[in-house]
Formats: sequence, structure tokens, C-alpha cells
Amino acid sequence: MKYSMIWDFIKDNSRNNPAGQSKFGTTARLAGKIFGSEKIIIEGQIKGEISVNGSLEITQGAEINGNIKADKLSISGKVEGNLDVAGSLSVGRTAIIRGDIQAGAMDIISGATISGQCLIEGISDNQEENNIFKQHNVALTNAY
Repeated sequence: MKYSMIWDFIKDNSRNNPAGQSKFGTTARLAGKIFGSEKIIIEGQIKGEISVNGSLEITQGAEINGNIKADKLSISGKVEGNLDVAGSLSVGRTAIIRGDIQAGAMDIISGATISGQCLIEGISDNQEENNIFKQHNVALTNAY
């Protein structure tokens, strides 16, 4: 089954979600790559790379096995993979992260478990860095 068909099914059957947001529910299981440019909420299990030009939320009980790239990321579930977050990363108390983290900013709530290296670079208004983020976003859009 093609991933785009699964994605269309999930989007079509998410009537309770606001516009511009997609949700993988608690019973969702997916193996493959996910690309998106809207807010994505994951409650189920994903095995594969996730790349979001926007906001990604991994809720408590969700399990991700793969690398993640996002502009903004919030984790309360389990992630096994490296994280590359252009903006802010929020790690909830129930989060379990096994992998290296690179982020512009990071907020960790007491109780979270992190196993890996962290590089927090800070978020800048520097025009050159903004151009790099724009190039990253264009590449992500073209990949989809």
C-alpha cells in the first residue's frame, strides 16, 4: 500500500483536528518516511524517518524508532533516533529519548530520560542562519 494513500486516509478521517494539523492516533502503526509542512501529532507507533517543516508533537504513549527533523518538537513519548530541531525542543517528564540531540533551544521537565549527546546552539536572528533554515525548508518541500 502506498504511503500517500495511508496519509490521505489519516487526514480524511481526522475530522476532530483543526485545519492545518494531522494526527496519527493511538492505534496507528506506520513503517516508512513521513514528510509534512503542517502541525503533526503522533500518538501511535512510527518506524522510520520523520521530517516536518513545522511543529511535531509526540504524545505520551507514542513510540518513534527513527531520526527526526523538525522546526519545533515536543516529546512526551519514546524516541529512539537522533533529533535535529531548528527551533525549540520541549521534553516532557514522561519522555524517553535514546539518541543525539541538536536543537536551537531546549526545555526539559524533571523526570525525562535522555541517553545521548546534546548540542544546543541557540536561536538567532542572524540573516545568514535564517537563509539556511529557508533552504532547509525548500529542500524538505521538494522532497515531499
